[in-house]
Amino acid sequence: MIAVMLLPGFTKIGILIDFKINQDFIAEVLCINKDEPMTMCNGKCFLSEQLKKAEEKEEKQAPGSKDDRMSIVYYQSKRLFNFLSFNDKYFSKLKGGYQNKFFKASFVTDIYKPPKLNLI
Repeated sequence: MIAVMLLPGFTKIGILIDFKINQDFIAEVLCINKDEPMTMCNGKCFLSEQLKKAEEKEEKQAPGSKDDRMSIVYYQSKRLFNFLSFNDKYFSKLKGGYQNKFFKASFVTDIYKPPKLNLI
């Protein structure tokens, strides 16, 4: 998102870098004054035209325009779950406070209970 906001400021720098990299090609093929032998602009006329176009485009997208405005569609506040406070709230509702019936000490004896032998 930050890159999108900073992108319009870097368009001119991008145009200048592209011009320096491709200056020979621009001077031979894309130069506006390439037919006039005495100008010796080496593609600077093409560069000035590209910079003017970029500036006009930035003016059209001035701050506060429709494209630059953003709205928050969904917002959820950050909720932290505190297990200790949950336990305090739950066990305070029980009669007599904390009851040990929820936690068994011996699981082995509770799982298997053999039948009682009744001898008469």
